[in-house]
Amino acid sequence: MVKKEFQAIIIAFVVLSLALVYVGYQVYDTRIQLAEQAKKTDALIETFAGFEAHIHELEGLILKVDVIVDNGNMTKAETIYLTKGATALEALRRVAVVETKYFAGLGEFIESIDGLRNNPESGKYWMFYIWNKEKADWEYATVGAGSYKLRDGDKIMYKYEVPAW
Repeated sequence: MVKKEFQAIIIAFVVLSLALVYVGYQVYDTRIQLAEQAKKTDALIETFAGFEAHIHELEGLILKVDVIVDNGNMTKAETIYLTKGATALEALRRVAVVETKYFAGLGEFIESIDGLRNNPESGKYWMFYIWNKEKADWEYATVGAGSYKLRDGDKIMYKYEVPAW
């Protein structure tokens, strides 16, 4: 009987030993996996740090512009984002359907916005204005919309009216 009890103890000891070896291996394997994950996490953090620097660089290339289109009956105002170097005409094309006519030496002339055409009979034309922050007033643009390079924070307006000139 002692023999059977001794055999049971040996079998239990072997089973427990194997269980400890298995648990030890699992702990070892988990540590290796955690170390690999830590390396991957560090690599991702370095990558995102590089992206953050690029994001700050890109912020200087983006313009925020307010565009207003006033057809005399309705006013549409939108804030849009464009890349540095964009023109007022490009901004208008982002918010409305625009038809232009090209004149050599002068550039593009706005013929219609959202289907409303210049009308020589009524004397109404699409006029282009730029908000003057210092004067807190709209000023008639001295250049065409295709030639005006936007600056961050600009407010521009296209108004269908009889010109004051």
